[in-house]
Amino acid sequence: MELFVKDNCVLWGDRVVIPKTLQRHILDLLHTGHPGTTRMKQKARGYVWWPNIDADITAYVNACVGCAQTARDPPRGCIQPWTWPTVPWFHLHLDFAGPIRGQTFLIIIDAHSKWPEVIPVSQLTTKATVAILLHLFASFGYPREIVTDNGAQFTSQEFQSFVTGHNIKHKLTAPYHPATNGQAERFVQTFKNYFKASVAVTSQRSISPQQLDSFLFTYRTTPHATTGTTPAELMLGRQPWTAFDMLRPQTVHEHVLQSQEKIVKSKESPVFATHQEVWTRSYGSANSRWLPATVAESLGPKMYRVRLEDGSITRRHVDQLRSRLRVPEPLTSPTLWVPVSTSNASEDIWNGVWVDSETLDSSPVGICDSGSEVPPDPSVPSLTPPVDLSSNPTASNTPPAGGCPQRHRRPPDRLLLQERIRDFRRSSRRAQKDVDDDLAPQFSSED
Repeated sequence: MELFVKDNCVLWGDRVVIPKTLQRHILDLLHTGHPGTTRMKQKARGYVWWPNIDADITAYVNACVGCAQTARDPPRGCIQPWTWPTVPWFHLHLDFAGPIRGQTFLIIIDAHSKWPEVIPVSQLTTKATVAILLHLFASFGYPREIVTDNGAQFTSQEFQSFVTGHNIKHKLTAPYHPATNGQAERFVQTFKNYFKASVAVTSQRSISPQQLDSFLFTYRTTPHATTGTTPAELMLGRQPWTAFDMLRPQTVHEHVLQSQEKIVKSKESPVFATHQEVWTRSYGSANSRWLPATVAESLGPKMYRVRLEDGSITRRHVDQLRSRLRVPEPLTSPTLWVPVSTSNASEDIWNGVWVDSETLDSSPVGICDSGSEVPPDPSVPSLTPPVDLSSNPTASNTPPAGGCPQRHRRPPDRLLLQERIRDFRRSSRRAQKDVDDDLAPQFSSED
């Protein structure tokens, strides 16, 4: 990856390069909620960078007084993990944390996403526990399995009736073996460390609701060591907006504007001109969905004012208009052309000249629609027999008084099908007779 500048920010890949004067402030933000070294590094790798950032994070965590006073011992023994569910809110781990400085909390962990829920409780009773669970289940749905310890709140008949009535499988840990409910127990330790560290730093006797919300938000938006992603992304299907997202030069607003511009360019809307005839969507007529109208004026790129046939004017969006086309009227009535011939007009079908029906009886000459004679094609052989001009001095190329030279015609040579079939049959019989005569046995006169 290379360094480059965008919007006056120096970036190394997707990470913003932090100057020396702001590195301490970024470390304070990364350590909000007192996360450990690993979680701080995971969060920093998605947003910021400077030389030796990992070493600075390790030194910052080791120097934290609250974290140093509440550091836990390393785990002992071999731990058998639970089967990881493939969907969120399917398998839950429940436990109570406290009393811590007089406060007790109900801890609920989703085994798939590691999403935590921390609810302060004032009464450690089954009724209060069931009420809290019903409130959560109304938001996320009912789980299929829950794991708890052997506390009286979870082993009572009332709690057993609750889980049985909602078809929830209830699993209890082994007595005096809290590691069986390891996911809840591990989060309880994390929460206790945060609680004690916050109290030690602020000298408060209890944790406030604002501090609890800040801790939960930081935990949910920080990549988990087991899943490699944030609990919020696995639980909600998206990454919530955090203060670190504001460090990026390109904001979500700019990205949305670019996406909207692409959508606008992908589909152009039709444009209607003033006085253009259109069909407008009708919402008051039960008989017709579209009514004829005329565009009166344009109110914007997508809005028009149209005038209906009854004179009323209404506003319509471009999606509520369609172009209206009229059927063109013929300029003149079609001319009837019929074939004629000087010999027999009723029988001249193929070689006659097409003329106007009104001039059929008055003029034997073929005339086209413009009034002039159809000029002969020199490439087509003439059907008129040659005329000897020497023997007929009156025949010449001089046009008559009408202005058009007279055409000489002869009757067409028609196909006499019946005669040809008759001749073909006669010739066939004659040929067959000759063949039979050749094949007949020859007898001598002596025999």
